[in-house]
Amino acid sequence: MKTFLSDLLKWFLIINTGIMAIVWINLFGYDEIWTAIFPQIFGASFLTSLVTTAYFSINPKKPISVPVRILLTLAHYLLLCVIIMGLGNAFDWFELSITGCIMVALSVAGVYLIATVISIVLSKNEADEMTRALKNFNSEN
Repeated sequence: MKTFLSDLLKWFLIINTGIMAIVWINLFGYDEIWTAIFPQIFGASFLTSLVTTAYFSINPKKPISVPVRILLTLAHYLLLCVIIMGLGNAFDWFELSITGCIMVALSVAGVYLIATVISIVLSKNEADEMTRALKNFNSEN
């Protein structure tokens, strides 16, 4: 449970950063921002990070083939789109139209890209740190 909560916090921070970046880009078309959007963004970040943490918590006993991994990733992306479309419709972030759905799909893809880059950088730093610790351990023995 502790691992799930720490992963949830990690994904919340990563996803919230991505959402804030995309919202910032989208706000260039508006003259003002309403304060109610901040708790809405945190709510969207929490729900999507909950789904993402659950997605990455699935650890099957057998390796997953590439086609299955692609399908799972696509299902994860589509679920995130549905969540954001539902929240966006409830919070009046966009119009429920073809254009609005395309904008949501592109925004979710943007957050997905940002979150992936941040995750890769964090994972690389963690792997480098583990490699250094292992080299230090081996050199001491």
